[in-house]
Amino acid sequence: MSKYLCQLVVIFCSVIAITLASFANASSALDLNDYDADVAALLLEYQGQDSYSRPIVPSVLVYKETEQASTYVDFKRGLILVETRTKAQLKEAVVQVLLTQIDPTVIDAQTAEDFGLISKKKKPFFWGQVLDKDGKAIEFEWRASRYADYLVNKSKRVNSRFQVAIHMVKEHTTIAGNKYINYARTASRKHGISTDLIMAIIETESSFNPLARSRSNALGLMQIKANTAGRDYFSLIQGYKHTPSSAYLYDPAKNIEVGTGYLKILSSRYLKGISHPKKREYAVISSYNGGAGNLWKSLDPRGNRTKALARINKMTVSEFYWFLTHRHNREETRNYLKKVSSRQKKYL
Repeated sequence: MSKYLCQLVVIFCSVIAITLASFANASSALDLNDYDADVAALLLEYQGQDSYSRPIVPSVLVYKETEQASTYVDFKRGLILVETRTKAQLKEAVVQVLLTQIDPTVIDAQTAEDFGLISKKKKPFFWGQVLDKDGKAIEFEWRASRYADYLVNKSKRVNSRFQVAIHMVKEHTTIAGNKYINYARTASRKHGISTDLIMAIIETESSFNPLARSRSNALGLMQIKANTAGRDYFSLIQGYKHTPSSAYLYDPAKNIEVGTGYLKILSSRYLKGISHPKKREYAVISSYNGGAGNLWKSLDPRGNRTKALARINKMTVSEFYWFLTHRHNREETRNYLKKVSSRQKKYL
């Protein structure tokens, strides 16, 4: 066998070995039989991350993911999962998550390496959302330490790591939303978009995760893409061309201002011509998710805006809602409208 052929065989075998190893790792990563159902669901949502180890589900935030410790927060399910190599590390990590502040102006949101910021002047981020074994909110280190001891004693070992799942209270979404309601009210008054719509979109987009980041690089509470909705906001509302930075969009007040401003742009500019305010609101919700272009294409095969508008204006409010939730060309958008419109009632 020639030297060249031998090299080809070695390369081929190496590729096969790497492929098989990758397949084995992927299979083992998906083996969630040892986990409780809610924990398994959280970890399954985190599968399929990109090269920067960012989750693709905006409601899931990974604070740390190292060989020694991992901390995941699922804002939608109200679940915090902490895993470490030792029980001593587990207690330290639990205390940290219970007392930490999530300050987008300080934390590097891409890596979350600065997770653990603790300020005695502010209540912890999860204050009220997590209660100790006595049903008390956790604000001070002594209570966090005592609750951590309780959790560590009840921890179990999974895949050579100690693990605790901390469940938030049933009303965790309401408590989380209350942190941002005043920002929504301010933006509502400025742009003429109802507060209930703003809050329902935030809940649907990020489950009130201020550091949410999707695979498509939509950022923050209202999942804003800097180079589309962000640029539109600065160009059409602020009056100058600018693409906001990640740090800017991770700031809850700024994120809600930009997101609400974009809702106004959709309503008054891109969807201008829809005469009934409720139908226009349904169109705004659908277009926030799927874009105005897909709305027109759903109503007219060629996406003709004039013909699409004529169809919308001939429909009743209920007919238009039915159309958007059954005939819009994107299934995600059909479901998105259902979620947002049903959640608006919570914030009236």
